[in-house]
Amino acid sequence: MASCFIVMITRQKIIVYSCLLLCLTVMLFCSERKQPIAYTTEFVENNLKAFEVAITKLSEEANKSEISESELKEKFLEARSVYKKIEFYIEYFFPASSRVINGVPIAEIELGENFIEPPGGLQVIEDYIYNPIGAEEKKELENEINKLALVIKKINLYQKEYIITDEQLFDAIRLEIFRITALGITGFDTPLSLHALPETSLALEGLKKVLSQYQYHEKVKKQIESAQDFISKENDFNQFDRLAFITNYLQPLSLALHQQRKQLNLDTVESSAALYNDAISLFQENAFNPNKFVGNYTEFLTQEKILLGEKLFNDKVLSGANNISCASCHHENKAFTDGLKTAKGLSKNNLLRNTPTLLYAGFQRGFFYDLKAGSLEDQALDVVHHKDEMDGSLQEISKKVQQQTAYKKLFKMAYENEEITPWKIQHALASYVRSLAPFSSRFDKYMRGDKTQLSDVEKRGFNLFTGKAKCATCHFMPLFNGTPAPLFDKTEVEVLGVPLTPDTVNAKIDTDLGKYALNKYNQYLYAFKTPTLRNIAKTAPYMHNGVYKDLNQVMDFYNRGGGAGLGIALDNQTLLDTKLNLSASEINDIISFMKTLNDE
Repeated sequence: MASCFIVMITRQKIIVYSCLLLCLTVMLFCSERKQPIAYTTEFVENNLKAFEVAITKLSEEANKSEISESELKEKFLEARSVYKKIEFYIEYFFPASSRVINGVPIAEIELGENFIEPPGGLQVIEDYIYNPIGAEEKKELENEINKLALVIKKINLYQKEYIITDEQLFDAIRLEIFRITALGITGFDTPLSLHALPETSLALEGLKKVLSQYQYHEKVKKQIESAQDFISKENDFNQFDRLAFITNYLQPLSLALHQQRKQLNLDTVESSAALYNDAISLFQENAFNPNKFVGNYTEFLTQEKILLGEKLFNDKVLSGANNISCASCHHENKAFTDGLKTAKGLSKNNLLRNTPTLLYAGFQRGFFYDLKAGSLEDQALDVVHHKDEMDGSLQEISKKVQQQTAYKKLFKMAYENEEITPWKIQHALASYVRSLAPFSSRFDKYMRGDKTQLSDVEKRGFNLFTGKAKCATCHFMPLFNGTPAPLFDKTEVEVLGVPLTPDTVNAKIDTDLGKYALNKYNQYLYAFKTPTLRNIAKTAPYMHNGVYKDLNQVMDFYNRGGGAGLGIALDNQTLLDTKLNLSASEINDIISFMKTLNDE
């Protein structure tokens, strides 16, 4: 009996000692491991300091009387590499500063305030470094580097006082994965250095460092390391298999991040991106929140408004003479275009521009080729009142529609009362157009896991589209228009140098001045909105003036370097003016891929 008692006491001691040892181990582990937010703050601070040092070294190299091109490029890439590790943080918490550090090399124009913010930052510096540097360019380069150094100092000062949450941090990382997917691997911000792949690996390294401070990080860490390993083995920019990288590494990483957040019981945050807050992939069904594109944020999308808008869209009551409807020029069987070079007006004369598709039109921040409307509601107002388009009056239309019992019922269902106003008509039409986003193409199905949807030719085409051909640096995935991920908060215009006719020998610039006709800034001369390429096989002819009848002509234009390659000299061409050197086979592959963007 006594021996049994002794055994029990010994067992109890063992259990107690084991628990104590476990507690001590956990305490020691926690003492060596900072809280994730504290770690992240320190990680960002350290890399900002390293970034500052790298910029100083770049400045020293640029200030030498005899510049070594190779040394200058090396110092520049070192600076970019440091920044990429904390890009996720700067882009999310300091968006204005991020535009100064690594924004597009084009001036920001605030039309309402008549203010021009000149371009600056790493992309502007790259343009100097990867082109011949004369005395004037050297001086400008030194100035740009100095400006960048000041921005970094300011961020370092303010970020120490910045309070962030775990939820925000996970959202910042989610958006960074989307940024890498749509911009990073395409070379969007490295058009001349083509340093996109090493920088992608470094951006992922930054994410890994932060996420590893949280529990349940094992799967995320493994996914990141697998992605980095893939890059290390497939590091040729033109040959890189972006399709495999997105589907086999980046999308599983997004899913792993989502799972880690759920395990940690972290809520989503109201994101600044135009996506649902819990969207895991850019290519999933219902990733986009259409209400984040609504002109009036109190008027959300409903099925009742969509049905009302569809009826109005097809009703000739919208025109002054009751003789045409929206559907008269936007044919559903032609992806809501008309198949004409340029649209026909009421006077039977051709209008200035080609009729664009309405599919995915709701996912833009500007409308018409010159962005003269800021919302679909404004676009509807303009088209209805345009003398050569519908020649109507929303005020008069409201009165006519008010006489019809069927419409009164539909408006009551959509807007809770029978009163019919011009705004409700505009918003109902806009609601219908916003609903025209099926995301049902073979490409979409492939990206969601059905690997039978794309042929080898089409896969090669995608990789060329997102790589060597640089198409995806203007036609941003997943919308393939000029509204870039991950925020989708701005729609871009580009100056391509589109000719008046298909003549490649004596080409002349088209007479349409583009956005410049509305706003007399030189960078807007011949600038036009970048339209979606979804359903491109159904929307011929192409370009704002319908100058090209087929996709082969379009690809030939880009392969030559746009207008510059045709001898059209524009100081403000935004399209890279160098030849793409695509072979006939490569062009065929790209066209084959673009045809997979047709909705089914």
